[in-house]
Amino acid sequence: MARKARLIIPGQAYYVMLRGLPSLTIFERDDLKLAFLAWLRDGSKHYKLSLHAYVILPNQAQLLVTPVDGDSLARTMQSLCRRYTQLFNQTYSRKMSIWAGRYYSLNVDQNNEAFIFQKKIEQSPLKERIVTKLEDYPWSSYKMHVGLEPNYGIQNIASFWDLGNTPFERQQKWESVVHETLSNI
Repeated sequence: MARKARLIIPGQAYYVMLRGLPSLTIFERDDLKLAFLAWLRDGSKHYKLSLHAYVILPNQAQLLVTPVDGDSLARTMQSLCRRYTQLFNQTYSRKMSIWAGRYYSLNVDQNNEAFIFQKKIEQSPLKERIVTKLEDYPWSSYKMHVGLEPNYGIQNIASFWDLGNTPFERQQKWESVVHETLSNI
């Protein structure tokens, strides 16, 4: 029986989570994480999916995206998950699925909720106690949003642009916003 198609609204932001099987660390090696990110960027560009924020954790990836077309999200995730599964299985000499089901997606308000989800995504390494400072975690869009790394294809949400008139103002304000709420984690 075919899976029920998801209702995707072009131009709306989505929070997306990919989870690995519970007993499996699917993002252990840096070379695999780099491949995942490269395929995410390639797929996003090819299938017209705007990437706003991401984090790669040991057993999951979280994204904030906006599809341009009704099938942008599904095609990007299908391509990304298929390619990464093949690479993972070749690397570890396996022949099975590594994902705990389909990706999870949640439609979020383009302004308020998207802003909150971007914070949630970029704070995840601290919440999971992987690092003590966000600046030390290389597998997140946080460093791009605060100007510590060049922008590798991230397209900022409207509420991020509202943080300031210049890139420097937005970067400083974002760092402040993220660190203000860290006491709640």
